[in-house]
Amino acid sequence: MVSHIAIYLGNYPIKWYGILLFLGLIASYFLLKIIFQKAGFNRKITLEYYLYVVIGLFIGCRLFEVFIYHPTYFLQNPTKILYIWGGGLSSHGGILGGTIGAYYYCWKKKLPFWKISDLSIVPLALAIGFVRIGNFMNGEIVGRITNIFWAVQFPKYEGKRHPVQIYDAIKNFIIFGILYNFRKYKLPNGCIYWGFIFIYSLSRFFTEFFKEYLLFKSGFTIGQWLS
Repeated sequence: MVSHIAIYLGNYPIKWYGILLFLGLIASYFLLKIIFQKAGFNRKITLEYYLYVVIGLFIGCRLFEVFIYHPTYFLQNPTKILYIWGGGLSSHGGILGGTIGAYYYCWKKKLPFWKISDLSIVPLALAIGFVRIGNFMNGEIVGRITNIFWAVQFPKYEGKRHPVQIYDAIKNFIIFGILYNFRKYKLPNGCIYWGFIFIYSLSRFFTEFFKEYLLFKSGFTIGQWLS
């Protein structure tokens, strides 16, 4: 049985999801700092760019979760829209929102968008891996019922299920490794960014088959259509 509470500070519970989200953001920032420094960008640009991307990422994550995944629930409970610490962030929305934030900053500062996107998409892949582990600890985005020996029992769901969040985390760490090594090659600007989009979408399409999600008549989930 997985517990979503890591520790208590007095009577206040600190959830694993929040801890792992924080660790993902910190790790991605320091990696971005190293990558940007090697590319000749100073600390001010790195920090400003990171803040624009993170703001866009969170807005995109939440808007997709609200309007694409659970519009009925959030229309009935509008105050819950702001409760991001409880989970409910769409990675597709985050990628789109983060890209818009990055583009706006590059346009504002007259910086090469595709070159910078190639550099910054690498830490993003790492951060998503941390978030997926957070989803696992939070007991959300669960897999389908199975009898495999590594199946997990989640508190709010019946039966043992695929730990599909861990599948997604491993997938993203592998993507991170691939993209990080791509940096050694002299590729046209935009190649690493679009390489991420392709690899992420393709691999996400397949991991969705293990998830307990609403299926359309096509037999595909929302995540598969977005991918």
